[in-house]
Amino acid sequence: MSTATAPEPATAAAAADQAPVTVRLVDRVGRALAGNGLSRRRFLSRVAVVGAAVAIDPLRYALKPGSAYAQVCGDGASCGSGWTAFCCTVNNGANTCPSGSYVAGWWRIDDSPFCLGAARYVIDCNRSPNASCSCRCASGSCDQRRVCCNNFRYGQCNTQVAGVTEVVCRVVTCTAPWVWDPACNRTVRVDNRTRSHNAPCLPGRDATPIAIKYQDMGMTGSVLGAPTSAERDGPRSGRFRRYENGTIFWRSNLGANALHGVMNDTHRGLGGASGPLGYPRSDVHAVGDGGLRALFENGTLYQRSTSATPIPVHDPVDAHYRARGGPTGSFGYPTSTSRRGDGSTLTRFQNGILAAVAGYPVVRTNPNAFAAAVAPPSSSPDRVGWPIAAEQSSGDSRYQRYEHGIVSQATTGWVAIGQDIADRFLRAGGPGGSLGRPTGRPTSVAGGRGRALVFAAAGIYALHGVGAYLLSGAIWQRYQTEGGPDGRLGLPTSERVSLPNGQHRASFEFGAIIIEPDGTTSVLELRTGRSPGQLQRTSPTGTSPRGGRSPGELSRGTPTGTAPRGGRAPDG
Repeated sequence: MSTATAPEPATAAAAADQAPVTVRLVDRVGRALAGNGLSRRRFLSRVAVVGAAVAIDPLRYALKPGSAYAQVCGDGASCGSGWTAFCCTVNNGANTCPSGSYVAGWWRIDDSPFCLGAARYVIDCNRSPNASCSCRCASGSCDQRRVCCNNFRYGQCNTQVAGVTEVVCRVVTCTAPWVWDPACNRTVRVDNRTRSHNAPCLPGRDATPIAIKYQDMGMTGSVLGAPTSAERDGPRSGRFRRYENGTIFWRSNLGANALHGVMNDTHRGLGGASGPLGYPRSDVHAVGDGGLRALFENGTLYQRSTSATPIPVHDPVDAHYRARGGPTGSFGYPTSTSRRGDGSTLTRFQNGILAAVAGYPVVRTNPNAFAAAVAPPSSSPDRVGWPIAAEQSSGDSRYQRYEHGIVSQATTGWVAIGQDIADRFLRAGGPGGSLGRPTGRPTSVAGGRGRALVFAAAGIYALHGVGAYLLSGAIWQRYQTEGGPDGRLGLPTSERVSLPNGQHRASFEFGAIIIEPDGTTSVLELRTGRSPGQLQRTSPTGTSPRGGRSPGELSRGTPTGTAPRGGRAPDG
C-alpha cells in the first residue's frame, strides 16, 4: 500500500496561466469572495459573517491573519482556494456522487475531528466521460469551492473507466472507501492539509455516531431520505433518530445501525428498541436468493424478497437456526412466528418448525405433528401445546413429547394425546409397543365424562379426575360387546386385576367384568342407576349401607330400615 500527498490545489495554481477562460474567471470570483485586498476594517463593515467569526474564536481572529470567512467556514472554503466543493452543497444535501459523475479516487485525512479522531476520507466524483458540466463556484454557505473545474484524478476507483475528467464534487466518509464502495482499491493517498475542510450540510466536529452513520450512508441521497426528528434518547442508554424512510439506532456496545422500509416498520410494530428484538446490531443486508435480513440483540428479521413481509425469529430459536445455515440452510426462510409472555417462541419455516419453550432446549418438530397438536379445541385435554423434546423412535413409529402430552403417529397420521392417556400409552411401549399405533385421535365418550384412545385390540380410557386405564384381551372384547364407555358399564375405574380365587376382574363406573378361571366372562352390574358420586356411598354390592338415610327417615322406619306397611306412622 503506497501513500502520496493530494496535489489538487497546488496543481490548479501551477496551471493557472494555462487554464481555460472559465477557470480563470472562477479564480477572480474566488479572490473577490475571499476578500483579497480588503482591510480587516472594511471587511468587518461589509460582511455579517464576521460576527460568527468573533463568536467562534475571537482571540484567533484578532491576533492571526486570515479572513472572517475562513474563521467561520474553515480553511479552503472559498472558490479561489482551489479546492472542489462538497457534493452535499451542490447535490441537494446528498453526500453522494450526482448524476453525470462517478467515483474516481480518494485520499485520507488522519485523526480527523469530524470522525471522532479516526481517519476521514475524501472521495472525488469526476465527470462521467459522456456527460458535461461547466466550471463554476458553488453557492453554498461556507462552501463556495469549485465545481467541475479541477481536471484531476487519483484513480483508485472504477479503474475500468479510462481518462481524466473534471472533479464535480467531493464526498466525505468516515468509512474506508473500499468498504463504502467495492469499486475502490486500497492504494492510499494522504493530505492532512484538508483536515479543517467541511460544509454546513455535513456533520460538524465531534459529531454523534448517528450523524456520522447518516453521512456515510449518503444523507438525503440515502435510502433513509431526510430527517424527520431530532436525535433522541432511547431505552437502556441508547439513541435513535427518525428519517423519512427509516431509523438509525445507536448503543455503545452495538454502534450505529440503520433500518429502512418495511424492516423498520416491522421493528417499530414489535415495539422498536423496547420490544423483544431490542436494538439492531447490523444494517439491512442481502442474504440468500434475493432475501434480506437485519440482526438484533435478541433475534433477526428475515425478508424473503423485497415484496415480502419481514418475519422475526427470536433467540434462542434464531441462534439455533443461524447455526444451521439460516435461510440458505435446510429450513429455508421463516413464514411465521409466535411468542408467548414467558418468552417461549415458535417459528414456522419453509421446511420445518423450531420451538423453544421456557426451560427447555430448542427442538424441531414435523409440521404435520404440530398441526395435530393444535387441532383439538383449546379447552380439550388433548391440546398439548408446543414441543419440548426431539422426536423419538418407538419401533417403526415415532412420537414427540409436548408440553401437555405427546404427538404420535397413528394409523391415520399424527394425533395429539393428552398427558393422562399419553403416560399410560408410553408405559405400554408407545406406538412401537404391544399396542401398536392408535387407530385415530382420542375421542370424547360417555357423554363427555371421559376420553378414549382406541387400538386394534385394546383401548385406553380416561375418566376425568380419576385416571387413565388400559383394557385389552378378553376383558376389552367383552367391554366392546357391552357397548364400551357409552354402554351400561360406563368408563373403567381400574385395569385388569387378579383375584385370589383365580378370577380376573376390571371395575367400571356401573359394574365389573369377571373372567373365570376357565376363560368365560360375565358382567356384574351394580343394582343401582345412581350417579358415580352416589356410587361412592354404596356397598361393594351396589346397595346402600344401613343408616345411609337421614335421622328423620330412620325415625319413620322399622328396625330393618323399611317403611311400615301403608307408609303410615306407628301410631296409625
